[in-house]
Amino acid sequence: MPRSTTITIKLLAAVLLSGALASAETAREHYRKLISTAAYGAESRYLQTGWYDFDGGSGGNDPKMSGSNFVGSYSFGELGDTWRPFVLGGFGFNKIKQDRLKIGSGGDVKLDSTYLQLGGGIHYNPTQNLSFSLGGSGLWLSSDGDYSGSDAGLQKYFGHDSDTALYDLFAMVLLHSEIDGYKPYASATVHYLNIDYDFDLSDSKGFSGDLEIGTYTPVFTSLWGLPVRARAFAAGSFLSGDLSDDIAFDRYYTAGASLLWKIGPKIHLFDDAFKETELSLNLQATTGDKDLQGWKASVSFSIAKF
Repeated sequence: MPRSTTITIKLLAAVLLSGALASAETAREHYRKLISTAAYGAESRYLQTGWYDFDGGSGGNDPKMSGSNFVGSYSFGELGDTWRPFVLGGFGFNKIKQDRLKIGSGGDVKLDSTYLQLGGGIHYNPTQNLSFSLGGSGLWLSSDGDYSGSDAGLQKYFGHDSDTALYDLFAMVLLHSEIDGYKPYASATVHYLNIDYDFDLSDSKGFSGDLEIGTYTPVFTSLWGLPVRARAFAAGSFLSGDLSDDIAFDRYYTAGASLLWKIGPKIHLFDDAFKETELSLNLQATTGDKDLQGWKASVSFSIAKF
């Protein structure tokens, strides 16, 4: 075989090999993007239980994310106590779908996930209108991957089950007051997040911050003789570090409203211990960079904090 022909074959093989490696790298980073978004969406209280889509970029059609969760927290002691330990936890379901990928040989992908969250911390209330909270939680996400195409790189990441963990250390300050029956509040929360992936991918680490303002209204009507009030709020969330690169968006804004019905006295089990128990009907809209759009409608129980 002529030497020139041999060189040509080697160059062609090198080009094909580099293309395969690039495809595998793209599949790996795309998996990281979607699975980290699923984990963060399950952890962020602004993105839980809703329907969202965001920019697919060069990866294909815009991904669709939906989820539902069952979470709660319990604070020990009385409302007026200076120190109040708390625990939190819950579980939920999350799904991300993306069609017509432009990676490798294309195809569709889907990640069906279930997760469990556990955590706790302490509230410190130095005054009647000021509270601090410090805590942490772990969220463990088990995902069932589904890939419709024949690309080896995409098959490796999206065609197999995987496990992802998200660890959150957080600190919050809350200011609240009462003016003519209205109870305005403002809060700021800083999170340090660590996402631990499957497939020997390196962790993603970084800070995120949440700013929220809102108010509870005075009681304006009653249902079955029990008072009904409302809540409205607006919030912004911001990501930094690896998180801003590995999650599909790095900032988003949320606004919502709730009707809160005090049902404690109607439920004998709650009557003595939890008279402040309220049933909430919630509507919320979210928008952000990278074309993030979403909304949610949910029902929740809460115990009034102030």
